[in-house]
Amino acid sequence: MIVPGDWDAVPEGVAELRRYLSDEYGATLMLRITPTPLKSPLFLPTGLWAPGTWRFARRDIEQVLIPQAFFSLEWMDEVS
Repeated sequence: MIVPGDWDAVPEGVAELRRYLSDEYGATLMLRITPTPLKSPLFLPTGLWAPGTWRFARRDIEQVLIPQAFFSLEWMDEVS
């Protein structure tokens, strides 16, 4: 996973993301911080995934687990 440098991590959320990948798919999570501006963290799966599993994993990861694991306060700049 590539995480923008201006995003913060929630340790409990990152731990849950790691647990989910390990328990459900036997996968590991590698985090890389980038100074490049990104709209949100970018999940890049590698390796072999059983047919049909990536679609369900992606939904859970992108819609639930990433928002619980990482956040940005950029929206506050738009308010002020």
